[in-house]
Amino acid sequence: MSPSFLREPLLHFLLLGGVLFGLECWLTPTAAPTQNIVLAPETLNELAGNFTQARGRSPTQEELSELAVRWVTDEVLVREARELKLAQGDDVIRNRLASQMRAVVQHQSPLGEPSRDELERFFQAHHNAYDTPAHYDLEQRFVAGGLSEAKELAAQWREQIAPAEWPQATTSLRHRPQSNVVAIYGELASAALLREPYNWQAVATQRGAQVARVTRVYPAQSAEFEAVRPRVARDWQRAEQQRRIAAEVARMAQGYQITAPPELPQTVADAIAHAVKSEDAR
Repeated sequence: MSPSFLREPLLHFLLLGGVLFGLECWLTPTAAPTQNIVLAPETLNELAGNFTQARGRSPTQEELSELAVRWVTDEVLVREARELKLAQGDDVIRNRLASQMRAVVQHQSPLGEPSRDELERFFQAHHNAYDTPAHYDLEQRFVAGGLSEAKELAAQWREQIAPAEWPQATTSLRHRPQSNVVAIYGELASAALLREPYNWQAVATQRGAQVARVTRVYPAQSAEFEAVRPRVARDWQRAEQQRRIAAEVARMAQGYQITAPPELPQTVADAIAHAVKSEDAR
């Protein structure tokens, strides 16, 4: 005869509850704890320093934000790659891990051929990238005596009172876009040169005083879709691939607590927040 306490309804209820609880725990996997990703100010400074060393100038706020987003994106991909054991037993650098993970994402979401409508929409959205900008021919001469002498020489040459060695003493620059003109002469001087083409002007540059002028203007040309369609198709594929990778990284990032310390610029923090936000929440 069994003991009386085994026949108690309360005991049966507790035992059944324990079995159901154990079964639920077995069937429902425990959620992985949220991992923290922190972009420290010293890391951002290192990214900016590498950019400066490579480009010879400091990054703009937009470029700094892009560097920060890339670092966070790579960190998410690196951790996901390690979860997939892509680097098991191999202490490879994080850039290689991130590249491996990007390849995994691309393989999971192969691109099909874009339709003509998709390409035309992409072309219209990025029309400026396919237009041929205005180009310029210029000639210049460095002046050893500084800006004051350059102003005197420019005034003489505007009146066609030039020394015998001119124009042999000048250097010609051909088919230069505006961005290159700005890089050579600076914002203010290039604006003056392009505003008054064909007129000699004295300009102060980082390399010294010069007399310079625009000798020919090649007008900008608007691109026709059919003429650049192969290039548009290549650009669409790259952009769509990057969009899909960004969307997948944003989905992965939901499993991480990504922190931008208050010491970071707000533009950087905003860029990171936008990059890790899912497409549905944008």
